[in-house]
Amino acid sequence: MLAVILLRPMRKTSLALVIALSACGAPLAEVEEIGEPIVYRGRVVTARGPTMARTGETCSVEVVRANGGYLNCRIRIRCSGDLVYGLSGAGYNNCRQDGEELVFANDSNGTRRDGDPRMFFDLESGRIIISDDDPDVEVLVDLMRRPEGYEREVEP
Repeated sequence: MLAVILLRPMRKTSLALVIALSACGAPLAEVEEIGEPIVYRGRVVTARGPTMARTGETCSVEVVRANGGYLNCRIRIRCSGDLVYGLSGAGYNNCRQDGEELVFANDSNGTRRDGDPRMFFDLESGRIIISDDDPDVEVLVDLMRRPEGYEREVEP
């Protein structure tokens, strides 16, 4: 198929496209979930903009391991039954671990960049932030309590 493209008269933009496409490697392997999710409960502290989540509503935050090299977890956030983060094939992140626990993730790209909202998950602080630029929204969720057995030693 590349030969057919090269036989046509080319402009600079199409030459650049051919070069870019020929430099692409094999497609990325599909990332899949591993095991059962750990579910945390939270409450919406603040909701700004046209979002389904409302202040005071309860949320569930599902965190599950994934088999991607870089994308090692998937996070889904539901508030009052509505999925506000992790739709369809989205929600995969690079989670930081503390022992076996997935404790931190930061999806810093919004819908305009990668098709899903931004998301910040920090188990230690008990805080989750879902925000976006298309439309402009922000939802702040505080976990109701840290999971049993999760204690971080504080140095004096």
